[in-house]
Formats: sequence, C-alpha cells, structure tokens
Amino acid sequence: MDCIFCKIVKGEAPAWRVYEDDDVVVILDKYPASYGHLLVVTKAHYESVIDTPDDLVVKSFAIAAKFARIWKKLGARGVNIVTNAGREAGQIIFHYHVHVIPRWGDKLLWHGRDEIKEETAREVVEKLKSALAQG
Repeated sequence: MDCIFCKIVKGEAPAWRVYEDDDVVVILDKYPASYGHLLVVTKAHYESVIDTPDDLVVKSFAIAAKFARIWKKLGARGVNIVTNAGREAGQIIFHYHVHVIPRWGDKLLWHGRDEIKEETAREVVEKLKSALAQG
C-alpha cells in the first residue's frame, strides 16, 4: 500500500505535526483551504469514515472539536469540521481523516493548490502548541 498518511504516521514522510496520541496524529494540511487548516488522521489505516471503528470516529471528531474551540479562541470567525467518504464526496486521500478548517471571513477553496509555506506552518504549529499547553 502506498498511502501518504501511513507514511506520515510512521515518520517516513514529512508533515507539520501539531498533536499526537496513541490513535491519531494532527497535522497541517499540505494544501490548506484556509490559514490553519488541520487534519486529524487515524494512525491505523481505514479508507473512510464508513469503515473506521466507531470509537475512532468519536475520538477523531472530539479532537477536531477541541482544535475548533482553540481556533475560535484565536480569532477564527467560524470553523468547518468535515470528512469525505468516497471520490464522489471529494475524498482525495483514501485514509480516514477529519478536516478542521478555521474560517477567517474569506472564500473557502476546498482543495487549495498552494502548498503551505514553511514560515506559515511554523507559526501555526507554535500558536496551536502554545494554546494546547495553556489548556
């Protein structure tokens, strides 16, 4: 299997990690739809929400909600939390993940084509890790 998220989980591919526990890793989306776009990725490989065990779905959405609350505290005007199941639903990477997309009042581009800049990635990771440390 040639899954980029499995490679990220194993440390075989780079990613900007924000949070990690035994079941999930939270990373910055490489092609963000907005500033601070995160992905909550299960460490175990499941294709989509349809075949992911309920306990992992619940946990991934709870973590997504935690980061949505952080973004609201940091000034986001809204937050989208979404997962796609199947190509027709817009799924591009077939490894279950949940998008956390802070909204700043600008237009949302679901599949951004501009790769995140290192400076921006460092800034976002620092903001979120600081917010996590503060509780």
